[in-house]
Amino acid sequence: MLGKTHLAFGLGVASCGIYAINFLGQTQLSSQDLILFYSAIGIGVLLPDIDEPQSLIGRKTLGISNLIKFFFGHRGFTHSLLFILLLAIALGALNYFKILPLILAIGLVLGCILHLIGDMMTPSGVPLLMPFNLKNYHILPKALQFKTGGIFDYLIGIISSSAFIYCNAKPLQKYFLI
Repeated sequence: MLGKTHLAFGLGVASCGIYAINFLGQTQLSSQDLILFYSAIGIGVLLPDIDEPQSLIGRKTLGISNLIKFFFGHRGFTHSLLFILLLAIALGALNYFKILPLILAIGLVLGCILHLIGDMMTPSGVPLLMPFNLKNYHILPKALQFKTGGIFDYLIGIISSSAFIYCNAKPLQKYFLI
């Protein structure tokens, strides 16, 4: 997936979850928490591609990105469940010591998970069990997997962006007087 598709996909899926929770009458997030959550999703969904200097996030963190790519390659360690587990532990510790709000920790981890799900829809897949197993895993049958930058990549981005806009239209009404 392209970086912009990852971003749209992550925000679209997360907003559908928030919409469903609100629809079911569960606790609603404040506007501030919603902004923090979506910002964390946006960063988290791009974070695994820090191992690629030409990626959206890699261009912003070039020295770190080059170093990670040198040691792990692209779609290596940062695309594994171990990376997500270690990130969750680190963010949990930051939350425990009141350095990072829980909503940010949850958003970052969820964003990373959504990134892996997105990459698992492509022919390359992801090495979920790295470093224990280097096999690449997929969630779609081979016939439905799509090429990064292809028409289906863009279509997922459009559908996900539309879902994000739809799910957030009502909360945005108070800001834009719609």
